[in-house]
Amino acid sequence: MSSDEPVRDERPAGFDELGLVRRAQMGSASAFERLVVVRGPDLYRYLAIRLRNESDARDALQETFAAAWQALPSLRHPGRFWPWLVAIAAHKAADVARARPPASEQVDVVGATNLDSLEIRDALDRLPPRFREVLLLRYGLELSEQEAAAVLGVRVGTVKSRGARARKALEELLR
Repeated sequence: MSSDEPVRDERPAGFDELGLVRRAQMGSASAFERLVVVRGPDLYRYLAIRLRNESDARDALQETFAAAWQALPSLRHPGRFWPWLVAIAAHKAADVARARPPASEQVDVVGATNLDSLEIRDALDRLPPRFREVLLLRYGLELSEQEAAAVLGVRVGTVKSRGARARKALEELLR
């Protein structure tokens, strides 16, 4: 997927994310709830793959949406809600991973992204975290290179190089 390709949009017909974000910024809990219902499953899959534990993923998801609700009024660019939300989730996942005991039990998760096969998840687990994160953002959540760079706090060139190296390493692991 190149940065020029359009991102696949699987949101329901008539889903007006920008309108919902603006309403939620003005305090509409029902608008925010709709955003949670539509965006929550993809965010959960990302967290479950990244954290490799369903309970941790649920905790991080809940913390993500709580933090997003509190910070939503200060979101300057409502049209960038999704990458902003993913960045919050990435930070919450890092917090959960740091707080987790080293020998936490890993629970198999079931999802519907192209990164969900057991073979691919096992290979992803063996990648360095910086490579795994780029693949999850780019192909699990289908963020653009620019959006992934913003989430990770790195340059677009870094996302491109990590992505290329991650794909090569993943290919080697899957042989």
